[in-house]
Amino acid sequence: MNHRMLTITLAGALSLSLLTACGGTANPTPTPPASEPAVSDTPAPTETVLPTQLPETDPTAAPEPSAEPEAPAPSATPESKPTSTPETQPSKKPAPTQAPSTPPAAPSATPAPAPEVSPVQSVWNDIYNGLHPEARDSFMDLDDETLLAVYGISTGDLESYLCKVPLMNVKATEYFIAEVKDGKMDAVKACVQSRQASLDEQWRQYLPDQYELVKNYKLVTNGNYILFVVSEDADAAVTAFNTYTK
Repeated sequence: MNHRMLTITLAGALSLSLLTACGGTANPTPTPPASEPAVSDTPAPTETVLPTQLPETDPTAAPEPSAEPEAPAPSATPESKPTSTPETQPSKKPAPTQAPSTPPAAPSATPAPAPEVSPVQSVWNDIYNGLHPEARDSFMDLDDETLLAVYGISTGDLESYLCKVPLMNVKATEYFIAEVKDGKMDAVKACVQSRQASLDEQWRQYLPDQYELVKNYKLVTNGNYILFVVSEDADAAVTAFNTYTK
């Protein structure tokens, strides 16, 4: 220990002698100032640290714009939602279209009242359907006045009637179908017989084949219904008449 102390004191003495020897250079001992520039260097890096921190703030700002584009993503999802809802709603609406489609079934059932056609019309429908297609449009209807003039029958004695006569005067074919009012059958039947007599007189000396039809006429009554027919299909007409009036 004493040896160390001696060496330390010797070193100190040497250093003091050196300082005294240098004299004016003792002031430049501001070697510590050299350390001060080092200290000044250290604050410089602290200043450089600030710019490095500034860019760090910039990248932090960058995520903010990136967050803004992310916002459209949720906007896309609501768009898909409204589109899905309207698609489901229209799919439910077609159901009501089926409801109106069912009601037409009821009106389709209404045509069933076809049987309400009068027996007079039903008889003629059967006769008409049995005629040759070329003969179906060869007739004209007698109205009330003409019926009175040709047959002598007043419509006041009839409930309904239908009288067909040929358009051409070379044909003797004729149909009279009627529903007669109660108590008027004898008067109507007498008028029909008078009409047949006129036809016989008219065709006796004219077209023998037509005269044969007049001679083979049919006059039938069923209750209040009467049929008078001059035709080559007279028998079929009587069958139709009996079908709807008996």
